[in-house]
Amino acid sequence: MSLEKSVGEVYLMKNRLTLIALGTLLLGVVIGLPACSVGEKPRPASPFDYNALVPFATKIVSRQDRDGVTVTDLNYSAHDPAFSPMTGGRTIAYLVQPPGQGPFAGIIYLHWLGNVTGNRSEFLDEAVETARHGAVCLVLQGYFPWMASPLGTQADHPLMVGQAVELRRAVDFLLAQPGVDPKRLGYVGHDYGAVYGGILAGIDPRLKTYVLVAGVPSFADWISFFHIAHDPYVPIARDIDPVGFVARAAPASLLFQFGRKDSFVPSSLATRFYAAASQPKQIEWFDDIHEMGTAEVARARLAWLVEQLGLVP
Repeated sequence: MSLEKSVGEVYLMKNRLTLIALGTLLLGVVIGLPACSVGEKPRPASPFDYNALVPFATKIVSRQDRDGVTVTDLNYSAHDPAFSPMTGGRTIAYLVQPPGQGPFAGIIYLHWLGNVTGNRSEFLDEAVETARHGAVCLVLQGYFPWMASPLGTQADHPLMVGQAVELRRAVDFLLAQPGVDPKRLGYVGHDYGAVYGGILAGIDPRLKTYVLVAGVPSFADWISFFHIAHDPYVPIARDIDPVGFVARAAPASLLFQFGRKDSFVPSSLATRFYAAASQPKQIEWFDDIHEMGTAEVARARLAWLVEQLGLVP
């Protein structure tokens, strides 16, 4: 064998290995898995993996100016069209953007399940105010259990997982907006929004801070409100309960907000949720009910976001 041929074969082999390594990295991007080195054992799949390359195909419903910021009513393709059939496989949201080119912080809001403003409108006014402090805000409409009620069976599990995955996709959508600083991302969730935020804190390392308002450590803690028995529901959701994920939030910071007059979240559940969380964390108590709708709560939340995300005071 000639020297030229040997060198050529070695060169081709190196390029094949390079292509294999690149393919492994790309696979990790597509399904949401960390890439494995050549020869390394593949990591087990997570229920929260998804195809991050699905196009958003964003549709604008309307756009208006509010207090100097732009509010866009829009929707975009969900991670899986089968997840939200009632919305045609779309995620509905408001995008609230300050003027200028940034860099801006980015914040995701997810509302509560309540009789009043139990939809994306809950946080819209607050998002407008926060945008005036230098943040692009994505105010989401939740799907499960807002649009599809729990059945109390194993069929609920993929819907809970799917809602958590939609939050990861919301992070992708937020980062796709002009001027958003990937190092200054935050999340605000109330009630079920706080439950899903607890999961997100443990599965997506891109966010810097979380505000979890009147949340509980387990999906089973609220299932009785759907006339479903608590104990049989515990094993259905145990592997995705937020109490098992907030412990993995670090280095992200966590602010827990609870009401002393909250008849739905007793102090025992509140302290259990908080105790499970990783440091750095902080807990705040207010003379409020489960709605947590007072100006004092909103001001404390904004002060936290200003400090943690470097917003304009």
